[in-house]
Amino acid sequence: MDKSQEPANLEQPSERPLFEALLYPHRSLSQRGFFILTIGTFVIVTAYGGLFLVLGAWPIFGFLGAEWLLFWWLLRTHFRGDRRAERIRLYADRLVLQQIDPKGRVTESTFEPYWLQVVLKERGFEDPALLLRSHGRAVEIGAFLGAGERRQFAEQLQSVLSRWHSA
Repeated sequence: MDKSQEPANLEQPSERPLFEALLYPHRSLSQRGFFILTIGTFVIVTAYGGLFLVLGAWPIFGFLGAEWLLFWWLLRTHFRGDRRAERIRLYADRLVLQQIDPKGRVTESTFEPYWLQVVLKERGFEDPALLLRSHGRAVEIGAFLGAGERRQFAEQLQSVLSRWHSA
């Protein structure tokens, strides 16, 4: 989803962005939800495993434990891997794109806004790529967003750039 703002005070264009947007993947599970889910599944698996242990089917107890550990590891890995984000800032003289990968590494690209093109490149059924293109260089943004969100952000960014051109 994108969180965007346009500051009211534009007196220092080189220090304050004219437009800023933060794009990040949608998260359906909060930190608290992750904790509740892992504890809840642990209690259920332990209860079932204890029942099988009492009945003498002790190998099932081990398999249930291994299955729960795999579940916990996969869920934790997925939860921690969603640190991706992209910050787009438009200043009076440049557009700065910061892309943060799942490991937290930041890649920064700078574009001249006058020549910048916002391109939606259709690449299949309802899956357009959103590109920032300038001087023969293109960078894809919002790959983790849904198709509708990409289209909406492309329109918003194009509108901001159009207002920048006319100012």
